[in-house]
Amino acid sequence: MWGLLTLLCAGATAVALLLGLARVAPLGGAQSVVVTACETRAAGKNGYVQCEARTDAGARISLRHDGHPGERVDAARAPWGSYVIPEHGLGAWSAALVLPVGLALTTTVCAAVTRRAARRPR
Repeated sequence: MWGLLTLLCAGATAVALLLGLARVAPLGGAQSVVVTACETRAAGKNGYVQCEARTDAGARISLRHDGHPGERVDAARAPWGSYVIPEHGLGAWSAALVLPVGLALTTTVCAAVTRRAARRPR
């Protein structure tokens, strides 16, 4: 039981770290794009704005951004292929790292309990 929970926590840690780092784009790769068109799309109770943009090289990309046509923004390619607007500042970094660190601590505790349970004589 604890072994399964350890594996689930380790997987959740990896996913949370990947998603968090994609939001702050620490690996560079952010490029300047010009927003060409935006439209609001409904998604349940909340909607979002989907924008089309062009890179300096002329490639067309799609990203979620509350902007307007003609605006120049930085966009970074996320590991799953879509583009995101990188967040900057201490708040973005701390939000991107707090959840993975918490999950890593939970994984460590679950692994320790699993190890003790495996060593306990029956």
